[in-house]
Amino acid sequence: MDKNHDYSDEQQNMKKVSPLLAAVAEIPLPEIALPEKYSLTTVKQHNTPSSVSLVDSLRNLGYHSIFDIVRLSKQRFIKRHNESLAGHAEIIFDKAVSMANQLVQHYRQNPLRQYDGQTAAFLSTATDNQNASEQTGKLPDYSGLFPEPWDDFCQPDAIESLDSPANYLLDLYKFIQQIEVDGTNQATLLASRRSDISYLMLDSDALYKELRALTIVNDVLSESARIYIDQTGEANKPVNQVLGETRFPFTLPYNLPTQQINRGLAESKNELGTVIRQVDTHFPWHTEISKYDQILLAYSQLSNEQISLLTEAAPFSENLLSRDQLIKAYYSSSTTELVPDKDISRHAYIVAQDDSVEGPTKLVENSPSAYDRISITCKNQADKTISVKLRAENVLTYYRVKARMEPFDNSPPFSRQLKLTYVESDNSDIGNLDDGPYFGNMTIYAATPKEIPSGENQPTGPIDGVIFQAMSYRLAIAKSGTSSSELSPQANDFFINNYGLSEEESAQLKKIAIFGDQTGTQATHIENLFSSGNYQPIVSPNVHFSNPIFFNRQSTATFPAAYHYGGVYINAGQRDTLEIIRADNGREIKAVSNFRYDRLNRFIRLQRWLGLPYHQLDLLLASGIKAEADNLDMRITDNVLKELGLFRHLNTQYQVTPEMFAGWLHQITPFSTSDSVPFFDQIFNQTKLFDQPLTLDDEVFNYTATQGDDAKTVKQLCAGLGISTVTFQLIAPMVESALTPTQDTLTGQLRRNLDVVSRLYRLVSIPRIFGLSTEDGVFLIDILTGNHRYLAQQPIFTADSTRQDDILIVIMKMEAVSRWLAKTKITAAKLSLMLGQTVLPVVPTDSMVTFFKGIAVGLSDSVLLSSSDFTRPELVTINWWELLTAEGGLLNAQGLVLDIPPEWDKTDEIQIREKVKALFKEGKTPQDNVINIVTQLLIQAKNAQENLLSSAIAAEYGVEKSLVPLQLRWLGSNVYLVLEMILTGVPETAAEISHQFTDLTYSLLIYTQIISTLKINKNLLLLRLTKPEWLGLSNSKTSNALSLDEIYLLTRYQDLVNNANQNEDKIHDYFSYANKPQANGKAVKNNEDESEKCAEILADILGWHADEIHLACTLRGLTPPQAKNLLHIDWLRRLQQLAVTTSLSVKTLWDAGTLTLNTDFSLYQSVGEAVMAALKAQGDNENV
Repeated sequence: MDKNHDYSDEQQNMKKVSPLLAAVAEIPLPEIALPEKYSLTTVKQHNTPSSVSLVDSLRNLGYHSIFDIVRLSKQRFIKRHNESLAGHAEIIFDKAVSMANQLVQHYRQNPLRQYDGQTAAFLSTATDNQNASEQTGKLPDYSGLFPEPWDDFCQPDAIESLDSPANYLLDLYKFIQQIEVDGTNQATLLASRRSDISYLMLDSDALYKELRALTIVNDVLSESARIYIDQTGEANKPVNQVLGETRFPFTLPYNLPTQQINRGLAESKNELGTVIRQVDTHFPWHTEISKYDQILLAYSQLSNEQISLLTEAAPFSENLLSRDQLIKAYYSSSTTELVPDKDISRHAYIVAQDDSVEGPTKLVENSPSAYDRISITCKNQADKTISVKLRAENVLTYYRVKARMEPFDNSPPFSRQLKLTYVESDNSDIGNLDDGPYFGNMTIYAATPKEIPSGENQPTGPIDGVIFQAMSYRLAIAKSGTSSSELSPQANDFFINNYGLSEEESAQLKKIAIFGDQTGTQATHIENLFSSGNYQPIVSPNVHFSNPIFFNRQSTATFPAAYHYGGVYINAGQRDTLEIIRADNGREIKAVSNFRYDRLNRFIRLQRWLGLPYHQLDLLLASGIKAEADNLDMRITDNVLKELGLFRHLNTQYQVTPEMFAGWLHQITPFSTSDSVPFFDQIFNQTKLFDQPLTLDDEVFNYTATQGDDAKTVKQLCAGLGISTVTFQLIAPMVESALTPTQDTLTGQLRRNLDVVSRLYRLVSIPRIFGLSTEDGVFLIDILTGNHRYLAQQPIFTADSTRQDDILIVIMKMEAVSRWLAKTKITAAKLSLMLGQTVLPVVPTDSMVTFFKGIAVGLSDSVLLSSSDFTRPELVTINWWELLTAEGGLLNAQGLVLDIPPEWDKTDEIQIREKVKALFKEGKTPQDNVINIVTQLLIQAKNAQENLLSSAIAAEYGVEKSLVPLQLRWLGSNVYLVLEMILTGVPETAAEISHQFTDLTYSLLIYTQIISTLKINKNLLLLRLTKPEWLGLSNSKTSNALSLDEIYLLTRYQDLVNNANQNEDKIHDYFSYANKPQANGKAVKNNEDESEKCAEILADILGWHADEIHLACTLRGLTPPQAKNLLHIDWLRRLQQLAVTTSLSVKTLWDAGTLTLNTDFSLYQSVGEAVMAALKAQGDNENV
């Protein structure tokens, strides 16, 4: 597009040039004086060479009339075209203005003359008596000179009005175009930025319809993106999907549905992960591992494309080694400085096990060989293989200080490097490399010798290594002079897709300006990214480190460095760190490589997506990587993203900081950036309560000491952790036991180091954020994992789908259980007691003997039945005593009524009557009055026996008397068994009390506490014992300990009764109706009607919509689609709560609960649109 073209009018296509314009372009020779006045009557076209060229120039510039020229200001015309018009722009403009003025004056005079002539002719025909000559001199009037242009008039508020918004917009549009003409050729014109404006119809909708600016921006960007997408061969994909899949610029990938879901749910104080948890039918603690994975990734709030970018396989190895490099010998950076908290003076290098690599896999003490051989199988693109042999050496570097009177100190550790060499004689069988390059991969580990337990003999052969660093290598074996693009063929696609540059152009990325432009990062932020300059890491002066390399002057490395804190991930833990240096062409990035460009690409994007400072994000990544097993090459894996997801959730809900969360996963960090206090000192040394700060010197201290320096250490730890010494004495032995699992007895000693302090911190801080004390946290962890020392152990999480003790999952379970406990006001200690995890000691006492003897005394003839009770005249025809005490009868020989399990819809009298009738064969049943008499005798005896026992237990334990028979059955016993045990014999002294009596005493005590804590009434207890399936309990067997599921369901039942719109009887009626037997062969239509009826009844109870309830049951796959137990209803109540807080339908919530990494884009889009629609329905237009 010509920047000098005037777009205010439609482009004219004129073959002829206006004579006036030709006259304007006629520039006389310098010696001819310019005329003072230009007359229109003397204008003629001349064809001098100069005038012809100027006319052509004007025409090429888009000027076809003098009015095209005068439309501009003089200064603008000269500025634009003086050079194009050979310096004559000013003259041409002046002549154009002069001619335009004359033309306007001529136009005005012409209508006047026409008016005079027409008026004179009219008057001469109308008035014969007047002299025509007199009329010709009549002056014109106003209306004749200025006739009203009625066709141009309009209403004051009309669109076409001169002061309307449309007219203002049109003038503004023309003004912008004039400004653009003066711009440079590189300027982005309005026509390209807002191509839609030229097509905008200026009607009422365009002028007065209110639109949010974001809507217009989205439409414009979508249209521009659509044009680009149509040209890339992806026209069948929606714009938002392509934006989510595109990686450059760094603002992409952008997934609109994911943003809509996260932002919309955040407005209702919800998260997608929370929705998935609540919708899950196995919530809260039977959630499957795969579902936990889905929840944790959802908490990260990253889109599928973002997760894919972060976790995809690295396109480059850490080190790319060509044949030319290996011939000259390759040296790795030193590995001695990588681990500050461990003395790695004795370490070496081993090869990772691989089918294509052969080399030493174990360490050797004092190896006689000068080097080891490594053989790598390499392939070319045609799958042709060669075997490349390298020499590997372990190189130490000594630094000697040249100072007088200072002896040479040769004490280790020293800087240690791996040396790899390609020797031609070792590879003589390879031949020429015309078919190259050949590629091969290998990983080499830096490892220390495995510690041998004391008392065992030291091995004399190869030693297993403990790996602390992995170094990946890619060999590119080719002829000398092979280009870098051939040695790294994947580089071009990587840089184009991620940095917008070709592989050749990527060489410029090391320049700070270019790197900042391509990544959208400011220079000061790059310095922060590299943890250099003003953002260099610092270390607490109160933490001592075990690696002496930084203090024995055997290394040139500074401590701490970016590979210790702040830049661990981007440097992959390697000593040769990324830094900004000054070069001849400006500032550049030092030690950059394709491998590190890949890491920077991932890290910079992740930092922007999470909104965390660089050093805090690096701390989270490094801690997660160290906690993950088998992640020696320090990748961002799914587990690392799950860790970030859980952090993001806890940060939102509980304000957990990155330093806190990193301390849970690995260790409390002693490092920080130069402008903040290290987290260790924030906890233990921020407040000056002691004369000396807590110093971690790795020395042993006695945690049971009450005086001296060791006692002071304990007090300092307690002060920092915010716990009492009593609590400390509870958790300190757990830490010692976790550190020495093979030790039979505890010594009462720990070391003052980061590992110990971090374990103590986990035990205290994790329960605390959920509102639990340290003691309750220990109880809860024991309930969830079966290991009360779990938090004292070093956390490790893996990708194993069967894992149950993953710390991320355990923390999520702790959150769910702690919220439930807080709502029900149950302490973790009480819960442990109810579950039988904690067992209190029972000591036989004299009061126990008195209690049971009292019951035995009460078992008199008035309570026990005998044969004499059945001697009434109505009963003499049958030997009732013999019949009732026989096998299958209702009494025992002592007159106790046998146990009769209760039934939900039957009274004791009905049950006994049925059992009495069942003693007789059909047709031989006695008369009803006889049955009634026997039934009443049995009922009276049963009530008397229950009353005796219930009164005694109620008085002793404080439980409601009517609950005692049900309580005994709940704990696995019954009235008959207890009374029979007492009749068998009560001990005379406490020493003679058997375990049956102590077990019964303990069970009565615990279940009385359960009844009191859970506020259980007779209806609920009867429901639990007779209809456990209505509560959703799969195991109806009673025992002397409850399960976590049972306690949870009992509390949920209480919550349902307290918050339902109907009373408890209506709930029972619903259960009866929903669980009534279905007739065989019943029509499907009738089944559907029954399910809808159930939904209607339940809707009245819950105060929800019947169609939503029916749909939820259908989506869950219930057959028939109706809620039959408390588990189903509790799930529906969770959906109801989500629906109320989010204003989303059941279908949308269900769809949201199924969103995974493999979910189709269309489903994400559907959920996102539904979330936005719900926000709009709530009146929140700002976030829509």
